[in-house]
This record gives sequence, structure tokens and C-alpha cells, in this order.
Amino acid sequence: MNLSELSALVVKKRSMKLKIFLILIVVTQAAYTVSGQEAKDSPVNDPSKLINQIHQFSRNTTSITADFTQVKEMSFMEEKVTSSGRFYFQKENLMRWEYTEPFQYAIILNGNRIRVIDEGKSKDFDTESNRMFLEISNVMTGMVNGTLLSSDQFTTTWYEAESYFKAELVPTGAMMKDYLVRIELKMNKSNYSVDELKMFEKSGDFTLVTFRNKKLNDTVPADIFRLD
Repeated sequence: MNLSELSALVVKKRSMKLKIFLILIVVTQAAYTVSGQEAKDSPVNDPSKLINQIHQFSRNTTSITADFTQVKEMSFMEEKVTSSGRFYFQKENLMRWEYTEPFQYAIILNGNRIRVIDEGKSKDFDTESNRMFLEISNVMTGMVNGTLLSSDQFTTTWYEAESYFKAELVPTGAMMKDYLVRIELKMNKSNYSVDELKMFEKSGDFTLVTFRNKKLNDTVPADIFRLD
């Protein structure tokens, strides 16, 4: 097994809790330092106005499709692990994160059900009876529909640069604080859609996700989210 294959296997076999948090991932992020803000970022003067604009975008968005690239940096490995795939979202509460390289892996969110497909093998979870998956479901959908930005599960600080707004979310809930130090979201100033996401884990590792080729309000085939 070569280094690339070993790296992919390590990421793939991480605990289920962390793996699904990674499914949130990877919306393009330029290189950040863990310790501080980029020099070109400055505080947003009126966060409430910005949040209202983002919510307006969410109300007018019925679907999102995009390609994504994920970069995972782990303290015990010299090389970063890169994977890629396809993201789909449709109102209400329909979402699919599908990894295609270097392994086949997908998570489908359909209402209160989650299906994990790992190399063709499926496992279903009910978010209503599992608090962990309910939290994950709320974060996944909240990231896209904007509700995450006003959630009481996070303390949010806003910054902006010439081409983007950035939300820095620090978890307040005990479960998420066990895994995450913070989440950083970059939103395109032209339409308020998420371009980049970066998650900093308690272990010191981080995951960077980049969305590209985004399409808004296109028709998404129903089979993409089917669980039957």
C-alpha cells in the first residue's frame, strides 16, 4: 500500500462522528493560520443587516449543486490528504455529499433520515432517535440555508474582505466542543452563497473544503436523494 492509499484509508476509517462532521466539508478556503485573522479581513460593521441579507438569499434558493475539493491536515501525517466529489442540496432538508476520489463514500440527508454509503454498503440512521445525528443534520442543513449563522449552538463573529464575508463560529454545545474548536465559513459577496469552509478540530487537525462550479436553483434529479 503506497502513501496515498494509506492516507485515504486513514481518513476513511476515522470515527463515524468525525467522518460525518467532515461531510460538511470542504468549501474553498485560502490558507489560514490557526492563530489569527488574515490581515485583509476586517470586522463587519452591521452583522444583523448581513445576516438578514443571507437569509434572503436562502429564501430565494431552492437548490444548490457544486463540485468540491477537501483537504485534510492531520498532525500525525506529513502529507495533507486530498479528496473530491459532488454536493447536492434541495429544499426542504434534502442533501447529498458524495466523495468520488480517492474513495467512494456518500452521505444522504432526507428529512429526518441519514444514509451512509461506504463502498456500496449502506447504513441508515434516524435523526429523531439519535441526538448526535440530529445535531449533525442541523449543522449540515443550517450551513446551506443560513440558520446556522443565528443558531444558539455557536457564537458567531463576522469579518469581511474585498470579495467575501467570513463567519467564525465557535461551538457552545458540549457535544460539538468535544470535536470542534471553530468553523470558518466564507461567503461570496455577489450572492451570499458559501464558497469555502474550514473546520478546526480539538485535536489540532483541520479540514478545508472548497466549492466550485456552483449552480443555484437548477433541477436536481429525485434519485439523488432517494432512500427507498
